[in-house]
Amino acid sequence: MTATTDDPEASPCQRVAAVDYTQHFGQEGHARKLASLRVLLSAFTGVPGIIGLHGGLPPADAFPFTEMSFTLRDGTKMQISDPAQVAAAQQYSVTLRGYPALYEWVKKHTWALHSPPADHDIVVTSGSNHTIEMIMSLLMDKGDTILCESYTYPHMIESLVIPKGFRVQGIETDGEGIIPGALSKALEQHTAQGGKPPRLLYTVPVGQNPTGVVTPLHRRQQIYAVCQKHDLVILEDDPYFYLQFSASSMAPRGLHNLGASYLSLDTDGRVIRLDSFSKVLAPGLRLGWATAAPALLEKLIFHLHGSTLGPCALSQVVVASLLQQWGEQGFEQHVKDMQQGYARRAHILHTAAEEHLTGLAEWQEPQAGMFAWLKLSGGIKDADEILDKLKEEKVVVVPGRIAHCEGPRPNFACPYIRVSFASATDADLVEGIRRLATVITKFEEESSASHANGVAHSNGDARTHVAASNSNTEHGNTENGNSKPSKDRSVQEVVHDNEQMSLNDAVHTAADSQPEGC
Repeated sequence: MTATTDDPEASPCQRVAAVDYTQHFGQEGHARKLASLRVLLSAFTGVPGIIGLHGGLPPADAFPFTEMSFTLRDGTKMQISDPAQVAAAQQYSVTLRGYPALYEWVKKHTWALHSPPADHDIVVTSGSNHTIEMIMSLLMDKGDTILCESYTYPHMIESLVIPKGFRVQGIETDGEGIIPGALSKALEQHTAQGGKPPRLLYTVPVGQNPTGVVTPLHRRQQIYAVCQKHDLVILEDDPYFYLQFSASSMAPRGLHNLGASYLSLDTDGRVIRLDSFSKVLAPGLRLGWATAAPALLEKLIFHLHGSTLGPCALSQVVVASLLQQWGEQGFEQHVKDMQQGYARRAHILHTAAEEHLTGLAEWQEPQAGMFAWLKLSGGIKDADEILDKLKEEKVVVVPGRIAHCEGPRPNFACPYIRVSFASATDADLVEGIRRLATVITKFEEESSASHANGVAHSNGDARTHVAASNSNTEHGNTENGNSKPSKDRSVQEVVHDNEQMSLNDAVHTAADSQPEGC
């Protein structure tokens, strides 16, 4: 396999100094050790002629499965019948870095795609969400700050950052991702204030969730340089890396034209890269892998085996067998097929939006991932305003505020929505966009009517007030301060409040628990 890019600019950044993770670990990171039984079990696993009287491992003849057979989408069969493989699939995950065959595959694959320039190693994980949580636990203490794109993966904020008592600071972005100047300014402000510096930069650089942005090489180099200056660790969460495409040409990129990653620039060992089988194979497998400097990876392994005893052995054996049967050529063909499928869906959505949403929303045609990011017009200041109307039209999208670091706060207005083109049928993509256009149009019409009624009421009130004032003057009652009627609420305000009560209660449940400083 060749490298992902022949771009001469895709060279590693100039090394400043290797990251000293002893200065970056939080309390839990310093305290994490590999459990004693795990040390013993791992030390003797695979030793020829060993008699194992140490581990509570069920015997192979106690397992229910003696062979496994799978039918692939193209009709070919995959058989797992070797007794050692079948037993390993049903046993505890006893090797620290993952099932050996899978570990060797992902390491060879990662080095071929990214050529990490510093000292790095790999561990097979139980997927990215669990790995993000572990990394935060290792590097952050309660009250510490994590930086991220201003709009980011909502699960990371609501299910990890907030419950653990971390603080999050969103960094301004544009069509190329994080703005280096904004990142530099945020870090310099922390330095000037003399407080504890941010512990981590979390970023999704390809097909960013929710915006769909792909951060180009020159921007990544600038961001890496800022992180070097401030000794900031980068958590590169890249689940959509393989889902890059050109929606206009439909030509798949395969594995050889996916661009340079932060890992490929990482001369200091400050990048922790997360890859996932969830998007490129299947999320139900709950498998991925992390690439990082040995000092960080060791602690990650301690945490992984301390909390889950390692990733699912069954999934590891099945995936390793599949990749071995496919070979590199078969895996790349699978990736190309996926890229073409997502490109087709993205193009269908974009074409439908051009037909139905022109003048009602703004967006960019997706180039990666699963999502399109739309800014609504039609007088919509916050996408929450149309939630109940979306329900009436039987179409659902994600309000942008959910994905903002200030999302759970009810006073934050956000006119953006995230639209997924991942799983809907071609026909449903078109119909869903049409229904969305209907909702926006109805809202715009109601707003215009409400405004017109408000103007009419205002003019009527003014005439009534003048007449009443004249009457009071004539009758000597100018001292009566209650002659001016109270201001009417607009129809839009009344209807909107009634409609929004039920859904907004659910959307803003987490508002009170959101940490300040977002």
